[in-house]
Amino acid sequence: MSLYELKDIVHDYDGQPVLTIDEWTVSVDAVTGVVGPNGSGKSTLLSLLGFVAKPARGEIRYQGRRAETFADSVRGKVALLPQDAYLLKRSVYNNIAYGLRFKKHAGVDNVRLRVHEAMEMVGLEPEAFARRPWFALSGGEARRVALAARLALQPEVLLMDEPTASVDATSARMIKAAALHARQQWGTTLIATSHDANWLADIADQLLHLFRGRILGSGFQTLIFGPWQTNGDGLLTKALQADQVFEAHGHPSDMNTAVAAIAADRMELYLDPQRIPAPQRGLKGILLHLNYEQSTGRVGAAVQVGDAMLNVYLPKSQASHSSFAPGQQAWVAYDPRSIEWY
Repeated sequence: MSLYELKDIVHDYDGQPVLTIDEWTVSVDAVTGVVGPNGSGKSTLLSLLGFVAKPARGEIRYQGRRAETFADSVRGKVALLPQDAYLLKRSVYNNIAYGLRFKKHAGVDNVRLRVHEAMEMVGLEPEAFARRPWFALSGGEARRVALAARLALQPEVLLMDEPTASVDATSARMIKAAALHARQQWGTTLIATSHDANWLADIADQLLHLFRGRILGSGFQTLIFGPWQTNGDGLLTKALQADQVFEAHGHPSDMNTAVAAIAADRMELYLDPQRIPAPQRGLKGILLHLNYEQSTGRVGAAVQVGDAMLNVYLPKSQASHSSFAPGQQAWVAYDPRSIEWY
């Protein structure tokens, strides 16, 4: 069942297109991570999905019906936590209760219950924090208060733009737990952007890749951005670090801006580089993270090579009794002919 349906979406700022989506759907109860470099359109997409901005062209349907900006049909159902979620100049309690007071039949007792439940979800003890003023909070605490204000609405959709940016590890963990609790308790659909690949891998069932305002695909994959060079074998190359070079077969239209994409199930992980078969290439990196995908039952691995993050699915034969562990040195193997170009 589709919760969102986007079709022929174009959005621009001062005449410059920043987001172009031909077609995209989001399922009910999904947890979607949106990834891409700065300026790729991630925040713009969340603004459109939150109905706080209207696309220049195209149609967004919510639960099968066309929804407009700030429409009553989505008010209180879709909650957006922006990257800069400023608090009101009032107590923690009153910040969280603010949105509830606009809901019908929200009596004082019900508001209090909702506020305290939301505070506990984000790890803020009501008795210790309810009366605390906005200026007496750390950055991570303020971020959790902003999230609690959205959770108090018990939304059908929670949109989070860089929710863990500039917060401590404890707050990042609490934010993740609260969002997943909302999904479990109320069936809330979650859509989040984050530069923290490990955090996003822990929370998301699926990934959407944006680049220059366009969807480059979905799923667990690796993107390598240009510019590209040519080696003596006719392959295109991109240096990831001093001794590690990514090689790709193909003929992209622009060597400077082309993006190479390779699906996670087209790559393999090895602890011994001598086992990598020809014609595969091997890249040495550090295994940062292992993630179990509940939706597929697969285990994904994230390997850091220079500034690039390479995403690999472990074969099921390895996943059940894997000898891989975060912090290990590992080799990612791939065939240069498995590349798709954007």
